[in-house]
Amino acid sequence: MDTRLPVTGLDLQSELSIAQFVIPAGAGATFAASNNIGTITFNAAHGLTLSPAAGVPPNYFITFGGSTSGITGTGVLVGNIFRILTIPSTTAITIYTTITAATVTSLTGIPIFFPPFTAGIGSAFQNGPVQTPATAGTYPLPNLGGAAIFASLAANAAVRYNPAQDAVILDPYTTAALPGGTTPAVAPTWRDIIAASGKGFVWGAPPWLAIWANGTTATSNISVVQ
Repeated sequence: MDTRLPVTGLDLQSELSIAQFVIPAGAGATFAASNNIGTITFNAAHGLTLSPAAGVPPNYFITFGGSTSGITGTGVLVGNIFRILTIPSTTAITIYTTITAATVTSLTGIPIFFPPFTAGIGSAFQNGPVQTPATAGTYPLPNLGGAAIFASLAANAAVRYNPAQDAVILDPYTTAALPGGTTPAVAPTWRDIIAASGKGFVWGAPPWLAIWANGTTATSNISVVQ
């Protein structure tokens, strides 16, 4: 006899695992921009992919930690959340931004996962760019929406929320709603609701609740009810 969680009328999605963690930029990392497309190159393999193995959420979004200097143009990298437009190599990604130059020697990459963490047609962002990795193939946009999250986290992830509800997922389309279509100069505030290495249950929806990569090597597990 099978025993299942009582979710009458709802869908319990299969458990997903997150093995990613904060990506160190380190000496030699670079930022370059042309026509509002920023290319960030890490000094080692970032492990990001738009077409992951089964049971692993895709890398559609990223934010940055650490610090920058020499920024020109408009906006800040640290703390804002960007859609990953392409992953041209094992060390580089591209994002949309109105920042035209930055020194990133201490900048870290922080993969972001929005509920319900799976890719699908019908996304609230379906008018945005289709995710196309460097290898052959085109993948559907993330199907973002509210979900109840069961989280069993290791040291490599934390569930965080944006209490002011002022976070925006930045890409060529969502930024058009901002004054001048710019990357915000002040990043939104995020707080832990389930800390790294914690366990819990929470309901939330993008763009104001997300799982942030955290710490170093470990594996966190999540399931959602929609």
